[in-house]
Amino acid sequence: MRTASFFLSILITITAHAAPKIVKRVVVSLGRHSGTCVTTTAPDGTVTVAFDVLQNGRGPHVDATLRLAADGTIASLSATGHHEMGTKVAEVFTRDGRHVSWKSEEEHGEQELAVGSGFFIPIADLPEVLGLLTQALIKAGGKLPLLPAGEARLEKTTDATVHAGAQTRHLVGYAITGLDLTPTQVWMNDDGSWFGLVYPWFSVVPEGWESAIEPLIEKQNAVTHARDAKLAAANAHQPPAAGLAYTHARVLDVEQGTWLADQTVVVVGDKIKSVGPAATVPAGAEVVDLAGKALLPGLWDMHSHLGDADGVLDIASGVTTARDVGNDPDKLDDYKKHYDDGSAIGPRVLRFGFIEGRNPKAAGSKVTAETEAEAKAAVAEFAKRGYDGIKIYNSMKPELVPLLAKEAHARGMAVTGHIPVHMLANEAVRAGYDGIEHINMLFLNFFATHETDTRDTTRFTLVGDKAAGFDLKSAPVTGFIKLLKDKHTIIDPTIDAFEDLLVGQPGKILPGLEATTARLPVQVQRGFLAGGLPSGSKAALYRESFEKVLALVKLLVDEKVTVVAGTDALAGLFLHHELALFVRAGISPADALRMATIVPARAMKQGDRLGSIAAGKLADLFVVDGDPLARISDVGKVVSTMRGGVVYRSAPLYLSVGVRP
Repeated sequence: MRTASFFLSILITITAHAAPKIVKRVVVSLGRHSGTCVTTTAPDGTVTVAFDVLQNGRGPHVDATLRLAADGTIASLSATGHHEMGTKVAEVFTRDGRHVSWKSEEEHGEQELAVGSGFFIPIADLPEVLGLLTQALIKAGGKLPLLPAGEARLEKTTDATVHAGAQTRHLVGYAITGLDLTPTQVWMNDDGSWFGLVYPWFSVVPEGWESAIEPLIEKQNAVTHARDAKLAAANAHQPPAAGLAYTHARVLDVEQGTWLADQTVVVVGDKIKSVGPAATVPAGAEVVDLAGKALLPGLWDMHSHLGDADGVLDIASGVTTARDVGNDPDKLDDYKKHYDDGSAIGPRVLRFGFIEGRNPKAAGSKVTAETEAEAKAAVAEFAKRGYDGIKIYNSMKPELVPLLAKEAHARGMAVTGHIPVHMLANEAVRAGYDGIEHINMLFLNFFATHETDTRDTTRFTLVGDKAAGFDLKSAPVTGFIKLLKDKHTIIDPTIDAFEDLLVGQPGKILPGLEATTARLPVQVQRGFLAGGLPSGSKAALYRESFEKVLALVKLLVDEKVTVVAGTDALAGLFLHHELALFVRAGISPADALRMATIVPARAMKQGDRLGSIAAGKLADLFVVDGDPLARISDVGKVVSTMRGGVVYRSAPLYLSVGVRP
C-alpha cells in the first residue's frame, strides 16, 4: 500500500524536474528592435527577469528575481544592473507579514501596512512589473495601495484580436492610473497572463508578435482620443462672439522688457483686437478683471517630444507653441490635428521630421537614410506631411548632411539637429544647419574629433570631463561664435537636460526643483531620483563643468547669437525651470522671457503673428499672479492660458494629470 508520504515525494520529484516557463519579449522603438525582456518562472513560482535595451546609444540592463504573495503582490524582489545612463541598480524589497522594507541606490524605508496588501513599484526598469500589477489589481477588484506610496486603479478599456502569421490571440486592454501623469495602458491575454505594452517609442511584446504593435496602438489611440475629448469639453471656455476683455492688466512688453500698467486687452475670435490703457470694450464682451495680475505672451518650447500628458501640461503652464523635434510622425500628426480642432488640449505644434541612420547605436526612427536616394525620399516624406523642418540625428552619415539641408531648404523647411558622429558642429553649420540642439553639441566642436564615437554617452561624458577647464575666451571659441552669428544659427541649449546629467545624484532631487517635483504624483516623483551620469569621484568636476555650460550660454547671449528656450524634459513645468537656469547663468529675466516668446517666434518666421501681445496677433497669452521680471520663478504661477482665443484655467488642467496646482 502506497503511503501519503510516498505520493508527496513523487510530487516533489516531478516539481523539481519540471521545466521552467520562459517568455521572451522584444523591445521595439518606432519599428526598431532595441532590446529584450526575458521572463522565467520556475516551478516553485520564483520569477526572474532579464531586461536589456540599447536605444540611442544607451539603455538600462536589469537582472531581477521576484517572489509573489498569494494575492499576486510582490513578496520579495532583488534587482541589479544599471539605469539608462549607466548609474548603478541595486534594489531590494522584502515583506514579512505587514512589515515591508526597501532599499536602493536612490531610496530606502520601511513601514507597517495599514491594510493587508500593497504592491511595490521598483525604481529599476522592469516592464514585467506592469503585467504583475495588472494581475494583482484584477484579483483585488481594481484597486491597490502602491509602495512606497500612492494608489493604483485598474479600468478595462477595450479589446483586440491580433495575428502573427497563422496564430491569433484575443487580448484585453486595461488602463492603470496612479503610475504616471496619464493612464498606463497594458494588454493581457485571455488566460490572464501579460501580453505586453505598446507605445510608439517603447513597446514590449512577445517575440514574433511585433506585427501586433501598430493595431494595438490604434486601439489605444481611440481610448486616448475619447479621454482627451472629454477633458477638452470640460475645460475649454469659448468667450462670446463679441469677445473677451482683460481689464486692469499688467501687460508684458517683451520688446522693451517692461510692464505696461493698467491695460485693457480685447480679444475677438482668435485674435487680439486692441491693447491699451483706454481700449474700448465691445458691447456684449466678457470682462475679466485681472486686478493687476500679469498678462504675458504665450511661451514657446523649442525642444519638445510630445507625449499624451504634454498638451495639458503645456497649456496649464502658459506654453502655447511647442516645436516637436523628434517623434513618431503619425502620432505627432495626430496630436497636431486634435490640438488644432479643439478635441484635445494642447499648444500650436511646429513639426520637425526626425531622420536617422541605421546601426546598433542608432535611435529608433520610422524615417532613416543611408543613401542619397533615401535622404531625398526622407525629406520628401516630411514635406508631403507639411512639416516645418527636419531634425538630423546622431547616426546620419556626414556626407549626406549637405544633401539633406539642400533638399529641405528647397522646400522651405528648416534644418536642425544633433551633430552626426564623425562630424563637428562648425562643419554642420557650413553644410546647412539652421540650428543646433543641445549645448553639449557646441562643446563637442572642441572636445571631439572625427574619430570620436558620439552616438553613446561619450557625447555627455566628454563635456563632464573637459568643460570645467575649457577657456571660453580662446581663439577657437571666438571664431566658432562668429560663424554662428554670421550664419544666424539658432541655438537651443536645453540646459535643464545637462543639469540633470552633470549635477544629478542618485537619491537627490536637483536643487531648485524641489517645489516642482513635490507637485507631481508620487510615483512620478521617484523617477527624478535616479540621478544623471555615473560621475563617481568626478562629481565635483562635473558640477564645475555644468557651471561652464551656464557660462557658454551667457556668452552666446552676450555675443548676440540667437538662443531659444527648449526643454527636452517634462512639458510646461520644465520650461519654467529652463528660464530659471537662464537667469542663473546671468541672463536677465526680461531676456530669458524673450527667448521663450518673441525670439523663437521670429526665428520660426512667425513673429508677425505670435510672440508678443499686440493688436492683430493671434490671441496666445497667459495670466500670472506674480512678477516674473522681478522673480523668474513667478512665471510658474499661471492662473489661466488663452490659446487662439480659447481660455483654460490652469488648476483643473494640472489636477487632470495628477499635478497639484
